[in-house]
Amino acid sequence: MSFQGNGVTFFNFDNTYASQKQLFQFPHEWIDFTDLSHTNLYCEQESLREIERRIRLRKQRGVVLIGNGNYHYVSYLLIQEIKEPFTLVLFDHHTDVGTGDDPVISCGSWVSYALKHAYLKKAVIIGPTSSPQHLRLSPNVTVFPSDHYDISPNMLFSMIPTHCVYISIDKDVLCRDDAVTNWDQGTMPLSFLLSCLRHLLLYKKVAGVDVCGEYPQASIDVFNPVCREANRKNEYANRRIVETCLHYTSMRPLLAQ
Repeated sequence: MSFQGNGVTFFNFDNTYASQKQLFQFPHEWIDFTDLSHTNLYCEQESLREIERRIRLRKQRGVVLIGNGNYHYVSYLLIQEIKEPFTLVLFDHHTDVGTGDDPVISCGSWVSYALKHAYLKKAVIIGPTSSPQHLRLSPNVTVFPSDHYDISPNMLFSMIPTHCVYISIDKDVLCRDDAVTNWDQGTMPLSFLLSCLRHLLLYKKVAGVDVCGEYPQASIDVFNPVCREANRKNEYANRRIVETCLHYTSMRPLLAQ
């Protein structure tokens, strides 16, 4: 069906994309949030409202690169723009559903907030560590744990009740060979993620895609071996994800024929 967006939007919370220069080849824009306080891990209401105001002004409406996983709650704001029935497809090593009574939205609870969206019919989460907790999640949540990377597109699609989907990717779902994050990581190969992404882009209406999971680093860390490894692997993964999405954007006229 193709991707409905175009270009790339960098959300600058932490300056983690400054050294990923290969990403600048794509049509892009920057939205800066570094002046806001109380946004790391948890986000207070005043800052959340200001983030929402700024993201409404973006022009690209394509792939959104959020930065470190500590800011994954921004996905909650992005899906508020969807005005038709949709399914959230989340690739993440954590379910991000919180405890159900979290007073402030966070990177670990935003999915529970998202489930209150009037048009969100289902959340399909791919990649968390297998846990009995999954059995106690909302009936509107389906989890494919990290030991189920043999799932077929048909199996995945059977759990998606809508034609429209929103895709959110936290690179902590990926194995260490393909990404480096500051959270405990899963074992998903990048090739599997890209395969799922291609099938979703080809057969579903993709209303939006966001990516987080950057490794935090300051300019002083430029020669740190771990930071250099993280930058190289994360830049490559981000580039492949963006290329895949924008490829299906360019195919939109052909798919419409």
